[in-house]
Amino acid sequence: MADVVLRSLVRSDAPHVHAVALEAWQFTYRGIFSQEFIQEFVDKYYSADSILSLFEQIESAVMFFDAAIDEQKIVGFCNSIYDGGAQLFRIYLLPSYIGRGIGSSLLNLGEQFLARHGISEYYCFVHARNEIGKKFYAKHGFRHVTEKDHDDEWYLASEMSE
Repeated sequence: MADVVLRSLVRSDAPHVHAVALEAWQFTYRGIFSQEFIQEFVDKYYSADSILSLFEQIESAVMFFDAAIDEQKIVGFCNSIYDGGAQLFRIYLLPSYIGRGIGSSLLNLGEQFLARHGISEYYCFVHARNEIGKKFYAKHGFRHVTEKDHDDEWYLASEMSE
């Protein structure tokens, strides 16, 4: 992780999140979803306007959204929210940055955010065929709670150590 810096997302980052999301989705989901579906999904949920719409929650500290920056370029990000419970929404890296500890560091920062809010348990959903995601979450102590699965999405729960 040598020169990669982790910091809070700022408004000027919003247009750059889309490119990271698209490359990460194409790498992770290429055998699961069609290219058309991936493009439409990323265009909808990771557009600059979509990301900018989150800043009210980010600035009011209801939402965590940090980015990994290498040479002033976003190479990954992690996003979680709490509202009575806590959910990890997104954690994506450019494929060439996977395996460098960046995702683990981003996850750790997200857990610190949740701990500051008194939250010790949280969850995420991962596609049942997303082997990269399932391995990552298993490595970090998430457990699969099958009765809470939703369609093709696994419900993974984590209890943070105090």
